[in-house]
Amino acid sequence: MENLMKYINRHRQRIELIIELIFLTALFILGIFLDYIAAASLFWQFYLFMAVLALLLLLPVYLVSRRKQELWLFLGFNISLLALQFVTINPRKPFVKFYLDIKNDMTIEDVQSLFNQRFPKGGRFPQPEWTIRDETTADAENHQLNGRTFIAKPNQNLQYILDPNDGRYNAEWVIVYLKDGKVVGTNYSPD
Repeated sequence: MENLMKYINRHRQRIELIIELIFLTALFILGIFLDYIAAASLFWQFYLFMAVLALLLLLPVYLVSRRKQELWLFLGFNISLLALQFVTINPRKPFVKFYLDIKNDMTIEDVQSLFNQRFPKGGRFPQPEWTIRDETTADAENHQLNGRTFIAKPNQNLQYILDPNDGRYNAEWVIVYLKDGKVVGTNYSPD
């Protein structure tokens, strides 16, 4: 037991580094998983959450030892996380980007242009299916009763389904509400 303690004391820095790397790797894998299932890297809250977790891991060791190694690990981890924003693993991320880019007062043509940018014909991912339909007054009133706010009562909507033929994405959709051909609201439903 005494020899083990001597060994640990002699190699303390190396052991701390290995443990930190293991935990940061596990945290990075969690980040990849969250990005895969929810396109989390598109949201600033994801980066804040992950940075706080990394900080909780590295700060105690840094406060005791004052080694710059922990600062470099923290910086490297956060740069690696930022790189996730540019990696597209599945069609969910461009679909969420499409939804986030839609703004009120855009025209149908503007929305379709965004759609074609995110999902070009013959691109890496198949184009989501979409339809345009007129709303009845009852539909519009239903949406208002469900707590959605519109700048005007919608009379049309565009519905996009990510991939109705794939069970992973067949319930993931975006609805763009329109009044006189201009966007007045949007709704996103993850699968």
